[in-house]
Amino acid sequence: GSERGADNYPRIPNYQEVESQPIGYIDEVEKTYGIFEAAYGVGNDQGLVMAESTCEGIFGARPRPKGKALFSIEELTKIALERTATAVEAVKLMGALAEKEGFYGAGFEGLAESLLVADPEEGWIFHVLPDNTGASAVWAAQRVPDGHVAVVANSFVIREMDLSDPENFLGSNNIETIALELNLWKRGTPFDFSRIYSKGEYNHKYYSG
Repeated sequence: GSERGADNYPRIPNYQEVESQPIGYIDEVEKTYGIFEAAYGVGNDQGLVMAESTCEGIFGARPRPKGKALFSIEELTKIALERTATAVEAVKLMGALAEKEGFYGAGFEGLAESLLVADPEEGWIFHVLPDNTGASAVWAAQRVPDGHVAVVANSFVIREMDLSDPENFLGSNNIETIALELNLWKRGTPFDFSRIYSKGEYNHKYYSG
């Protein structure tokens, strides 16, 4: 709406003859932060920043109304930057919204997404893909250890996760159940997120990660 500066973007003649319509809604909040956005959310006035990298995942989904999913990574990043001040808060909010309302990837570039999310104190890696119903999402996040750097080059990079350690690993409520139901993982073995939910690039003979 006009409060986000939409009136500053006049319609381009012969380009957008019909105004786009919302495909869904979420509840408003009392306070939001100022953000800088491009195609994706970039940063906010609290020092929270994000960088995006499209990835491949084993599930796909379609947006509403033809499909069941509400969120793409573009809107997840912008809402998180408007509503959170720290990296871990942003990760938890994006994960919760994707689980509740559904997530869809771009499709022509990849069915899943990854973000590097950082504030002045710490950084997190966030991976998300649709779930197997197309109505929710599977997501994982890992804290970047102090003194380390993280690189995400269009493929998942989170490997073995310890979900009993929420200070360093976070994930969706369905992250294990879907893997078990589809025989992608056996309980008692290491939970390797990328091996379970990526498209299989880790098995390619030329993979160098």
